[in-house]
Amino acid sequence: MLSRARWNSRAIARTLLTIILDRFLPSGPVIIGIDDTIERRWGRKIAARGIYRDPVRSSHGHFVKTSGLRWLSLMAMVPIPWTRRRWALPS
Repeated sequence: MLSRARWNSRAIARTLLTIILDRFLPSGPVIIGIDDTIERRWGRKIAARGIYRDPVRSSHGHFVKTSGLRWLSLMAMVPIPWTRRRWALPS
């Protein structure tokens, strides 16, 4: 159903971020975390595939390249009452 329906991912992301900030951060600073992940996929239909540095298999002196899709994810870092750490909620 979701693959055939028309929906605006930016509008959904904006709504989700607004809900997260209203529920968990009614006041105070907003801390945003950023993470990038490489999804290793192959095939003729994957047009956005590129060559990137593999952060898992590379080291300071050894450079490893990998092919795949690069995903960037943003997270709202919110304080959770029962722990001392902030948790990352996808936004």
